[in-house]
Amino acid sequence: FYNEPENEFDLIYLGSSNTYCSFSPLVVWNKIGVKSYVLATQQQPVWASYYYLRECLKTQRPHMVVMDTLMFSKHQEYYDDGVNFSFMDNISFSKNKVKLAYASAPKGKRLPLLIPLIKYHSRWNELSEEDYTYNQKSLHDPLKGYVLLEETAENVQKPDVSGIKLHAELSEKELFYFHKIRTLCQENGIRLIFAKTPSNPTETAQAHYNTIENLCREYDIPFWNFNTQYNEIGLDLNTDFYDKSHLNYRGAEKFSEYFAEKIQVYFPERKTDPKWDALCEKYQSDIAGLSDKS
Repeated sequence: FYNEPENEFDLIYLGSSNTYCSFSPLVVWNKIGVKSYVLATQQQPVWASYYYLRECLKTQRPHMVVMDTLMFSKHQEYYDDGVNFSFMDNISFSKNKVKLAYASAPKGKRLPLLIPLIKYHSRWNELSEEDYTYNQKSLHDPLKGYVLLEETAENVQKPDVSGIKLHAELSEKELFYFHKIRTLCQENGIRLIFAKTPSNPTETAQAHYNTIENLCREYDIPFWNFNTQYNEIGLDLNTDFYDKSHLNYRGAEKFSEYFAEKIQVYFPERKTDPKWDALCEKYQSDIAGLSDKS
């Protein structure tokens, strides 16, 4: 992401793995000519989403931010090293990184998040030539943050949560960062949308989404619950899920096209860019190859 051109993206997606396996920027580009990027990581806590957005705004001026709401249902004050390092390691050292470390770990456990050598020093006897020639500035993600999942889950069930009217309480920390994200977008003239990507929610999760929906209504923020729109999207439980809560590439293709149509009203002017068209052609060729294999 750091190697992308400045002011490249009109749309940024934030959230956990539900986000990075659902939103395909190249599908959105092909459909409506809007450039977007997925700034998501596994189990990305809401405070990480906030500081990712702050980091993003150093080089980008998006018109819209879409944030998946899964992580508002987790209620963890801190996460384990596997989660923390997945969102900390690749952030450039900055005030945002320091503040994110303070938000992500208790006192006495923050330094390894800021100095990776402390965590990974035991790798010294595993180093290879690649470790010395690795050039981070040359890296680019042709899928713009989207993670393509190939496999198809069997016997995926969609629980009926339409009757769940309970409202689960958010933690103080989650609520604090909800307002931080809301305020940051407001201050920068960014249209914020909270969404729930297709994920076959449990009753407990749905109770949290009800709370988020109420919060969004209070602050006049759109909340789009795509778990209620499988038929409109065209999702098939037998073909479109990688597991019970993540879309595979077939599902992501359908969902991203549907999503693009939904946001088109906010982006009436279609952009052109031969480089993005070429990336899209390569992606479509790869997808066709996957379909042929199956």
